Amino acid sequence: MAEQTIYIIGHRNPDTDSICSALAYARLKQTTGIQNVKAARAGEINVQTEYVLDRFKIERPIYLADVKVRVHDVMTAELLSVNTGMSVGDVLDFMNAYNLLMAPVTDEDGLYKGAITLQDLARFYTRHADAATSNRLIASLNSMSKAIQGNPLYLFDETEIKPGRIVVGAMETEGFLQVMRYYSGEGCIVIVGDRREIQRQAVENKARCLIVTGGFLPDESILEIAQKNRVSVISSPYDTATTVRLLHLSTPAGEVYSTDFYSVSPYNLLSDVRSRMLESGLRGCPVVDDEGRLTGILTRGDLLKEYRKKVILVDHNEASQAIPGIEEAEVVEVYDHHRIGSFQTLHPILFVVEPVGCTSTLIAELYIKNSIEPDEAYAGLMLSAIISDTVILRSPTTTDRDMKVAKYLSEVTGLNIQRLGEDIFNASSDLLKMTHEEIIKTDYKVYEVKDHKIGIGQIEVIEMLTFERLKESLVEALRKILIEERLTFASLLVSDIIYENSLLLFTGDSNIVTRMGYPIISPNIAELKGVLSRKKQLVPRLLSSLR
Repeated sequence: MAEQTIYIIGHRNPDTDSICSALAYARLKQTTGIQNVKAARAGEINVQTEYVLDRFKIERPIYLADVKVRVHDVMTAELLSVNTGMSVGDVLDFMNAYNLLMAPVTDEDGLYKGAITLQDLARFYTRHADAATSNRLIASLNSMSKAIQGNPLYLFDETEIKPGRIVVGAMETEGFLQVMRYYSGEGCIVIVGDRREIQRQAVENKARCLIVTGGFLPDESILEIAQKNRVSVISSPYDTATTVRLLHLSTPAGEVYSTDFYSVSPYNLLSDVRSRMLESGLRGCPVVDDEGRLTGILTRGDLLKEYRKKVILVDHNEASQAIPGIEEAEVVEVYDHHRIGSFQTLHPILFVVEPVGCTSTLIAELYIKNSIEPDEAYAGLMLSAIISDTVILRSPTTTDRDMKVAKYLSEVTGLNIQRLGEDIFNASSDLLKMTHEEIIKTDYKVYEVKDHKIGIGQIEVIEMLTFERLKESLVEALRKILIEERLTFASLLVSDIIYENSLLLFTGDSNIVTRMGYPIISPNIAELKGVLSRKKQLVPRLLSSLR
């Protein structure tokens, strides 16, 4: 069985560090022989990060909408199914062999058609106990011969599934002929013992099939007529009553199954399906993909499986910033450089949170510690992340470790830190090419403190002229986010990396800005002189004002 995938993933609304640290850490794990890891992302990639990935020709990490448990995570993937052409007898044998109460039904192309249950089979037998329908049979000659363990003497069009009427030759010849004439054209299946005249009349009147019971064989003269008139002949080892009973087992499953049986998608949330199955009393249900193909079965035993997706969190450690469904996942590691929020795990884990300017600094140090030199592309990713998070090593969050690692990565890549930084920020500072929501969500985080839910976005620019044209419409966009996300306070920190000052656009509870002590220079805009870091300068002051 393949090892479970471990997803390395950053926070929602990922920034450059969130994406690059996930990619670089996954690469390091794979280099050291751990292959079951995969970099992922919890949101859309912003303009700056797109530039970095394109520059170093690195594929985007896969997108995960959530890490909730879905049907495909726990389903029984072994395809225990029957097809529409199988006989009821074969279906019964199959279900008994695997101890099934339900079997999915597929057609010859493997497409899901429905399911057959023991209740369906019971209804089938009840229907054939009814005198009005007991002599009707839809089956192929091959299936009929197999169902009665017969000896086929002649078979014509033996694989064709056709409707017919069972006629038991237990009456006098004249009465038998009347019945044959009555069902003329309906493909009579004549069942008779060692009665030569009835056998002869059956083949002369072109019955579809003559079944001779008791192990008897027709005379050669009767067989000659049968061959001439293309009448199939089968010898049954059983008596007439048993032969009739067994013959109904040749009915194809396609005539018996339920077309409206409850089925689920492999992508359905397990929690939703569990409720439906428990409420309805279902013991299992087929799993069908978007193309209509059966991919597995979900049983009650599957519902009891202890399964959680495994994740490594990078660049965050708070549940409010993590991918949706994190409470259903198993967090196995954390690498971060932010404050420690409320955080619980099932088991002891590797939890690394250190006061550096960038998570990629921590990841690069792991490469150095393991004496592994990253290739130029991944070194470029980590260097770009450090440049982005520390604003070209100018932010107050920048530490000696960040500068040392940046110098090392610069040597590996042969890139000048200042020039690379200018390229990165130039790529992301053209606000006119972005929607208002993209500007706000370029690097956006939500913080929960007591009864407050605070949203703070940040974007770095190299000049404020464009921002001046957009500020009113950006405030309107913030109001929309405030309502949609049910926030107490929504804001955007616009940082001028040249003059190392910021403006804070905000909406919601304006008393929060007042308590922080920042001057409000115009409606919904505060001036934050000397502020470049949301993490180290704005957030601590914000949280203190709320306590």
